[in-house]
Amino acid sequence: MSLKKILSLFLLLFNLIGVSSADFADGLDAYNAGDHKTALHEWLPLAEEGDARAQYNVGWMNAYGIGTLKDHEEAVNWYRKSADQGFVHAQFNLGNMHLRGDGVEKDDTLAFSWFLKAAEQGDAASQYNLGRMYVLGKGVVENMAEAKHWIKKAYENNDKNIAILAEEVWDKFKLGSY
Repeated sequence: MSLKKILSLFLLLFNLIGVSSADFADGLDAYNAGDHKTALHEWLPLAEEGDARAQYNVGWMNAYGIGTLKDHEEAVNWYRKSADQGFVHAQFNLGNMHLRGDGVEKDDTLAFSWFLKAAEQGDAASQYNLGRMYVLGKGVVENMAEAKHWIKKAYENNDKNIAILAEEVWDKFKLGSY
């Protein structure tokens, strides 16, 4: 292949990547301006192409009926696609959907597994949820040492709201004694 063809191919790929980023940014601008239908219009093709951020955003919009009708099953579908790519916010939200039974059958074990994936990436809310699930034996065998570990991580994660909740669990279940 000639150098000219290689450069042309490189420029084409670069332009496609640039268009994808521009579409995402256009969607974000529209969302922030309150034009949710346009945001969804911008993000949906990107989500269908596999963009994890767009998949998460489309899931969010379906979960809360923003720019579209509320559809928990569709939200779960998009969250799962994003979560499978390691997108931490989608993992957390998918865990919550399984915990509550929104759009899926309620499944504490699956909720636990999604929270674990997000917690291992440093998500404070997921760390807190794991701690509580260990305390309560919800989706996992009760284990106060593991509860202590995750509640402490959540507390130390620099999220003020989660720290308050973590401290309440720490005190209520006397996790310092484990």
